[in-house]
Amino acid sequence: MKTNFVNSLVKYFIEKNYFNLINSNAESLDFSGEAAALIRIYQGATVFLEIIDADRYEDEQLMRIMQNGAAMLENINGGNAYIFKLFLFDKEPGDEKLNIIENGQKDIIPDKKFLKGISVYISSKSVRKHFNEPAFDAYIVRSVKKFFSKGLEQKETSVEDIHKLLEKRKKDFEIQLKAKTPWVTYGLIAANVLVWLALRLLSLKTGETYGNLLVPYGAKVNSLIMEGQYWRFISAMFLHSNEVHLLLNCFSLYLLGTQVEKLFGHIKMTAVYFAAGLMGSVASFAFSPNASVGASGAIFGLMGAMLFFAIKRPSLMKSSFGANLVTILVVNLVYGFMNAGIDNSAHLGGLVGGFLTTGVVYASKEETSKDKILRIAALVLLAAVMLGGVYYSFGNEQNKYFNKIAELESYNGQSSYTEAETLAEQILSQNPKSASIKISVLSSLITAEYSQGKYNESEEHSEELLKMKINDDIKTQTLWNLCLAELSQGSAKFYEAEEHANLLIKLSPEHGHFMLGVIYYNTKDTNNLDKAKEELQKAKELNSPNIDAINNMLTNIEDMQNSK
Repeated sequence: MKTNFVNSLVKYFIEKNYFNLINSNAESLDFSGEAAALIRIYQGATVFLEIIDADRYEDEQLMRIMQNGAAMLENINGGNAYIFKLFLFDKEPGDEKLNIIENGQKDIIPDKKFLKGISVYISSKSVRKHFNEPAFDAYIVRSVKKFFSKGLEQKETSVEDIHKLLEKRKKDFEIQLKAKTPWVTYGLIAANVLVWLALRLLSLKTGETYGNLLVPYGAKVNSLIMEGQYWRFISAMFLHSNEVHLLLNCFSLYLLGTQVEKLFGHIKMTAVYFAAGLMGSVASFAFSPNASVGASGAIFGLMGAMLFFAIKRPSLMKSSFGANLVTILVVNLVYGFMNAGIDNSAHLGGLVGGFLTTGVVYASKEETSKDKILRIAALVLLAAVMLGGVYYSFGNEQNKYFNKIAELESYNGQSSYTEAETLAEQILSQNPKSASIKISVLSSLITAEYSQGKYNESEEHSEELLKMKINDDIKTQTLWNLCLAELSQGSAKFYEAEEHANLLIKLSPEHGHFMLGVIYYNTKDTNNLDKAKEELQKAKELNSPNIDAINNMLTNIEDMQNSK
């Protein structure tokens, strides 16, 4: 008799492979006299699994078992069904029994219905499939191998253990709603719409575009938060960039908010929503320099709440509910990372915030001391992540220098080059660790120095910038500025300017050929006029943006050559 082995194997399939007993009444859990029959739905297919103590049966009885399976297969309505007979042998039997199993298998291919046999040899801890097609076996073979590898065949498992597992699974699906009507969700949707409507009306009244009103009325702008406008952490949650953004977020809020509110109640849903939204704003403040608006962080927090709820109920997590939830979450995150305009920091921050906040507010009737400890741990972790994010944000170099860099760019834009040079040197003297900050400041400093006629300093800083890891656009602009600085120093820098112009040609031919033509043209050497003409013609053919200057120089070259 293999009672304990069968009990352990049945429990394993129920717990790990999400099978259910076809008859789960307490009195039907004795498998000592008959086979254990299990069922599950897997990717749209119905899978029946019968675990049979094959050593108890003679050849004729095994043949009848396979015949009964074939009859059952034919009587199944519809298609896409699998019946697996799992025969348990103490050791490998004779060929007669194995032939009965193999020959008794049945395929109804048009309906995708299959009866298949699998043998388990307990003494050698091995498994044998009696078929090659279809390849699908509902992971039964792999599960049996794992069962052996973990030594579970030696573990004592009683009927009571299986009964407790089934009761626990039943409770996972018993969901008591805490709220009948999701008033908070409806209120949040209404608030989002009203804020959008108010800004639209204000836009019509003032003549200011809707987009330009987002910053003054609460968008998350790092520089303004650094100045003390902390209310923007919350206000940004109620602003949306356009009607499509508003519609998508309100629809998502309706789908998720109604579920979370019914599961957790009005107060807890409110706590999750605003904590997640705040965490999303903090994460965006910490890791994204761009202005942002939207309720997406809070909505991802609602996904985090649903994820926590599913994890607390393992059977629910392993069901289609858990699979669908994880799929939706992954798709949204991947979509966010594939689109540059989406604030992924806010999404991830909101997800973490919602998950941890749910860990704090979640309570069950059967809460254990371990559950209480986990709630406290979630609260501590939530506070640590929130405060840590705020601390990092205000110490973050990107935010620390944000206002100064904006001021620096403003000086250059207003041709206040002396002020720009002073501010740039002040920033660089503080030795910022961020390469992007150094690159931005050096670029502005080069422009300011060249514009003041400080060609030598502009040249030195251009060469310094070229030694850094910069993208092709910045490298193109830097080579351009370097050529101008060298050209402005006269014939002494002719060869350096020529060399850098040739490097510029490789990155941007239309700019490079134009610059090389200008360098040859400005040598005032008649021997270089043909070279200048050739380079300028190439730039013209490449649709250089400097077409007017090219035409003027070509005309001058023609005049100079004709005057000889």
